[in-house]
Amino acid sequence: MKFDVAIIGGGPSGSTVGSLLKLSNPHLEVGIFEAARFPRDHVGESLLPATCGVLAELGVWDKVEAAGFPVKLGGLYRWGKTDDIYPLAFLRGEPYKDVARPAKYEGQRALTAFQVDRSQFDKILLDHAASLGCKVYESTSIVSVEHEGDHVCRLVTTDREAVEAKYHVDASGNRALLRKALGIGVEAPSSLRNIAIWDYWQDADWGTREGADGTNIHVLSIDWGWLWFIAMGKTRTSVGLVTSATHYKSTGLSTTEIYLKAIQEQPLISKLLAPAQREMVLKADSDWSYVADRLVGDNWFLAGDSSGFADPILSAGITLAMTGARKVAYTIAELFRGNLDGDWIKTEYQRIQKNQIRNHIRFADYWYSVNAKFTDLKDYCADIARDAGLSLNADEAFRWLGNGGFTGDAGGYESPAAATFRLATVKSMVEAFGGSTPEWKIAQLKGIKLNLEGAVRETAATYYKGKIEAQESFSRGQNRLFLHGFYKKAYVELLRENSTHAVIERMFQYFRTRSSAPDSLLRTLILEVLESMLLSGWIEPDPYTQGSRTAVK
Repeated sequence: MKFDVAIIGGGPSGSTVGSLLKLSNPHLEVGIFEAARFPRDHVGESLLPATCGVLAELGVWDKVEAAGFPVKLGGLYRWGKTDDIYPLAFLRGEPYKDVARPAKYEGQRALTAFQVDRSQFDKILLDHAASLGCKVYESTSIVSVEHEGDHVCRLVTTDREAVEAKYHVDASGNRALLRKALGIGVEAPSSLRNIAIWDYWQDADWGTREGADGTNIHVLSIDWGWLWFIAMGKTRTSVGLVTSATHYKSTGLSTTEIYLKAIQEQPLISKLLAPAQREMVLKADSDWSYVADRLVGDNWFLAGDSSGFADPILSAGITLAMTGARKVAYTIAELFRGNLDGDWIKTEYQRIQKNQIRNHIRFADYWYSVNAKFTDLKDYCADIARDAGLSLNADEAFRWLGNGGFTGDAGGYESPAAATFRLATVKSMVEAFGGSTPEWKIAQLKGIKLNLEGAVRETAATYYKGKIEAQESFSRGQNRLFLHGFYKKAYVELLRENSTHAVIERMFQYFRTRSSAPDSLLRTLILEVLESMLLSGWIEPDPYTQGSRTAVK
């Protein structure tokens, strides 16, 4: 069996790679080898808005939307020292407008996400890849990976079929078949060692409902862990427990006993499950964070959980998997085109994706640090800051985190993000759990100016409309400034204008004629961009135009 690209695993990352490759070049021969027969259950049912952008690009949004999955509007969190439940909404400041379904990927629906039954969701994605021309082999495991050094020669299936391809993608999840066969190690930057135990329930109360199908994930802490509650269909709900492996072993309880004990100790979830029946398919797995030492080699790539995994506290598993798989597909497509330096685009994929995974691991660590049951908040924030290459005391580190300290290289995405969350959302998280209200520092400055001292001008990869572009950027230490989208416009305006208010207004008027986003959202995006540039040192106060506080609407 010979292919241009052979993909191990037909989950969301594997089907994303396959679909995008066929969309970029329908003549490519792409094979997807999946050990299971779909549909099959899988944990990780709560998506983030960035995932929906990938669904739209794949051309599968309409199929996923037609399945009628609940619309995820954000989350309800009970965390830390308080019994209060805090809402964190994707539609920050905007009421949700119920629309008839199936709906288009536009307006508010482009800013929300889904809670999905993975048995249905994954089958939709894999079937879509097949409809585009991928050759899908279900119930077909890869039993060995034959290689010479760093070059994969062939894969061998359970039927002893030899599979040869120009490029190979390991999308086999935490089994990491190709990664382990090549002896690629992993780094576990977090000290957290948790396990997850979960089951599915029928006919539970949704807890929150806006309109016909809008709801929230529930993340509720108990003294020795936390529980997720995800309504993923009209009748089916995923409920899971995350606790430390050490605590689990110390109790002497079985997985069923500790799972039911956790539910009994969480009054809201106990109430929501009162009318429900458990499916009795209890599963357990380790879920500690890691990132592979290498994500790419001579003729192979790691995608999805084989490349790295971050604790599920922030529901980013599918988002990291699918956005990373998108980069893999773009990279392989460019290798076939031959217009860009192959070593450079492979190195850029590895650099960007490893940063994304590491940042999310640090962000998850921060969330755990807020809960007094885990560690002291400010001191742990200082540890996280040091991991990011900053020397800050505890109070400085807390302020850094509170103002979006994870903002950084997102691979060319226009909106600044901290681990897959927008900067405005990060601020609301810190306000809820940190006990203080982080302000927009940029809004306190009357005048600002570019600071490019010590920066190196270079090119970095951006992934847009099926192609990788060598985008101009500045780098300084670990920070990178892409001259792309909102950032490029901010850079251009700051070359000729020092008034903060004027820069904001000129950017607003420019994008208002080019974007369908509501004015309030557009202004927030502009603030996020300028704030992230300020926090990263690309903008600094202009002492010659300081004075009264800037009026920012």
